[in-house]
Amino acid sequence: MLRSLILCIWLVLGAVANAQDVQIMQLSKLYGGYAKTLLDAPQEVLDRLVNRAPDKNQSDIIHGQYNLILSQAYYKLTYPQQSLKHAQAALRYVSQKKQSWLYHSCKIAESVALDLVGKPTEAMEGINAVIVWAEQTNQPKMYLAGLYSRGMIQTSLTNYVAALGDFQQAYSLAGNEPSELSKADVADKLAEVYQYRQEDSLAIPYLEEAMVAHRKHRAYLNLSITLFDLGIANSKTGQVELGKAQLEESAQLAEKVDDLQGVGYALKALAKINILQKDFVKAESKLVKAAGIFAQAANPRMNFTLMMSLTLLALEINNTVKADNYLQLAAEQLNLVNTPISSVRYDILHARLLYKQGYYQRAYEELKQGFENHKKQQNIESTEQLHQLRSRFEVQTVEQENQVLSQQNSLQQLQLSNNKTQNIQLFLIASFAILVCGLLGTIVFHNKAHKRKLEKLASYDDLTGLLNRRYTLILLDQQMSLAARYYSEGLCIAMIDLDWFKQINDSYGHIAGDKVLREFALLCTASLRGSDVIGRIGGEEFLLILSHTAADDAYKVLDSLRAKMTGLSNMAGIPQAKVTISIGIAQYEQGDSLENFMLLADTALYQAKNNGRDQVVLCDRNITVSEKGS
Repeated sequence: MLRSLILCIWLVLGAVANAQDVQIMQLSKLYGGYAKTLLDAPQEVLDRLVNRAPDKNQSDIIHGQYNLILSQAYYKLTYPQQSLKHAQAALRYVSQKKQSWLYHSCKIAESVALDLVGKPTEAMEGINAVIVWAEQTNQPKMYLAGLYSRGMIQTSLTNYVAALGDFQQAYSLAGNEPSELSKADVADKLAEVYQYRQEDSLAIPYLEEAMVAHRKHRAYLNLSITLFDLGIANSKTGQVELGKAQLEESAQLAEKVDDLQGVGYALKALAKINILQKDFVKAESKLVKAAGIFAQAANPRMNFTLMMSLTLLALEINNTVKADNYLQLAAEQLNLVNTPISSVRYDILHARLLYKQGYYQRAYEELKQGFENHKKQQNIESTEQLHQLRSRFEVQTVEQENQVLSQQNSLQQLQLSNNKTQNIQLFLIASFAILVCGLLGTIVFHNKAHKRKLEKLASYDDLTGLLNRRYTLILLDQQMSLAARYYSEGLCIAMIDLDWFKQINDSYGHIAGDKVLREFALLCTASLRGSDVIGRIGGEEFLLILSHTAADDAYKVLDSLRAKMTGLSNMAGIPQAKVTISIGIAQYEQGDSLENFMLLADTALYQAKNNGRDQVVLCDRNITVSEKGS
């Protein structure tokens, strides 16, 4: 009897252990039902689940799903800290190896929550891993969700072209079923990118498409969000009353589905219309009410935006004391070092406040600092490096000229000394001739060495030792001229870009980044053919010229180079990093200009990046420039 009981217990425990090991590919029946409710009633999901955590003896899979649904509900209602907390709790219960699908679902939740709390750069690593996994394991729904989420994160990083690329690909993959990620959902986000780019007229058709779909399916939460965006777009394009009506309906729907932050967003937008209509009392009332909502939700990004809006309003009515208080509250909401766009906005508004207070010199200095921050954001370091290099060349040239003058002065003094010594004239003449020859030889030698040094500086990149942009393009122009006349085998070029290079610099420092660039240059020198020409044409961008080479052969050469990247991180001293490259190849055709030829290769490089990086793409001439930039 005892043995039978022990056997039964053993079997039960074995079944539980096996259940932990069984890979699930969708949410269980219980939590799948909650996932559908999330679309329209996230507050209802919270009310049901927030105090109903699974028992400790229930499986990790159950705990993981529970926290995932809570994270998604908090995200829907724009509670960023709570959303992130439960996403990370879910990940602690889920094994990447044993529960890959559930693990990557939780990583999406964590990534979008990180974006919402103001950490989009940190969010990118997780979402990229999800997209790669979904593509490798043929998970179309997960791949779609990954593209959609990465598009939102790219928008936060102001990488609008990349965001449009992700959303357009997601739009082509999405269906019309309202219970899943649909075309209407993606259309909302496409419109959002256009609105960020101040292209509201392009956003309106997408918003109207989404509005019709959400009304049809009675998706009131999504309809509220879409009406909010549509109201703003119409207000900006001159249809103020229509926009106002849409914003008011958005606020009513948000309140209906208990989306208090949706009410806050609508109030903020309506306050802006009040400001335009000079109704400052109503505007301040709406903004203060919205600030209370977002403070309760612990939403730092929106708190920052609202405090900035209240500062502007206070300045509009010349109340500098209120403006100063609101601006100080704005500075407390975000880490301005990690949010450069917000930092620039803050600096400009602070300068305006100082000017209103009569501190004109401080206002000028603050505005100047804001301009400098903006320049850094626009990546003009390369221009500054060029000026430094030019200055260094000029200094070296002046120093060389001074050396020559000093040598000439020495010769003149020697000649005067020889003239004073009549008795040993022949000896001095002979000595003088020998000395002059030696000095002239020295001058010639130094001049030639200096000329070679200047030529190298003018043609080679200091850091990598590869050709620089200017000389690489000169050689490319020459090769194109030769190809137009003589080459029958073909001429190809390849644009090569180190993937996620900025993250390497951010994570390991610029010294490690420089080491990666040098090791990559050494790898190219060792791996490429003697006839190939490679140059560094940008920070982490390289151009390879392959003469007498057809596209297929170029692809083999470049794919072989790509495969050899696996050991580069070890050579660079950062073995924990993954260093990969993306490559775009174009083959020359008669009539191609240099600019068009490079643009074809750049377009192929863009495709390689858009397809997930770490790959080689041959140029498709049917893809136009406008398609690349859209």
